[in-house]
Amino acid sequence: MLNYDFEVLHWRPKSLLDACLRAGILRVSHAEDPSAVASDMKAQFLQAAANPGLDAPRGTDTYKLAKDYCALLDTILRAAARWELPALADSPVVSLNSTTSWQPLASIDATGELHRFTTVDRWGDNDLSRELHSWHVFGDISATRRPMTIHVIEIGQTRNGRRASPWARGWRHPTMPNLRMRFVHQDGSTFKGWTPMYLADYANSDPAAWVEQMFREGVAQTLVRTVPVAAPSDPVIADTLSQILLEAARASVLITERRSIPWSALPMSRAACDSIIPCAFQPCCHSEKVNINEIGLYLPRKQAYAAVQGGSNGAYSRT
Repeated sequence: MLNYDFEVLHWRPKSLLDACLRAGILRVSHAEDPSAVASDMKAQFLQAAANPGLDAPRGTDTYKLAKDYCALLDTILRAAARWELPALADSPVVSLNSTTSWQPLASIDATGELHRFTTVDRWGDNDLSRELHSWHVFGDISATRRPMTIHVIEIGQTRNGRRASPWARGWRHPTMPNLRMRFVHQDGSTFKGWTPMYLADYANSDPAAWVEQMFREGVAQTLVRTVPVAAPSDPVIADTLSQILLEAARASVLITERRSIPWSALPMSRAACDSIIPCAFQPCCHSEKVNINEIGLYLPRKQAYAAVQGGSNGAYSRT
């Protein structure tokens, strides 16, 4: 109900990064200059980070954090130019029945194969399971009846407000400044005693040289992987689409037939409050006597969602 009526104003930094990366990679796949694409995406990121702002933990230096995410855009989009991607386009809307449509978030190539780009701190079995079970993957595949390639980009954890990832951080020897910056030791050991060097901290840094060094040391290759996902059988697709239509019908009842019931009178979905992506409406549900129009975190929507919306490929999709 809340998501139908209100748009969350502040961006979560990683959600904004993912949206800008999707838009940027789409352009890079058409052989646009990656440096120009990165410049445009960084401008969009910084504009959104400044207004309406970033949703970050209290005490976070959001300007420094935004600069680190811009460094990720600078390096990842330059690396994407080497991935030999097919030319990608926005996926068209799929009509499921006379009243319900599905908008895939994944891009599509000329053969009809879907391509999803996602970032994770570190890729593991739990991440694979979560992706394969998600509506972003299984919903898109079932609605389009097309196979998908998931492109996974590891971006490291956030430590002390900085991104601990070779996309944004390298290492320098503390007493031998003439030594070249490094990302990994050949023996795999850690850089104990070395000084971290963040790309965002150097005004005259060269992101192209940074990426070249990452590839030279073999680091960039280890941070990106592809996961092919075949389309399931027709009975599985039919069952999945029936689930989507059932959820659409439930949402329609909630939106159209229960409009007289205030959102605060509806039961909370507590299991969704603190999932992988915490619900952005927690300040409403977990506070007393909230006037949602006055707390400055949400903006009333000018137009309603469709009954089911899988996402949008635009640079400012939050999905």
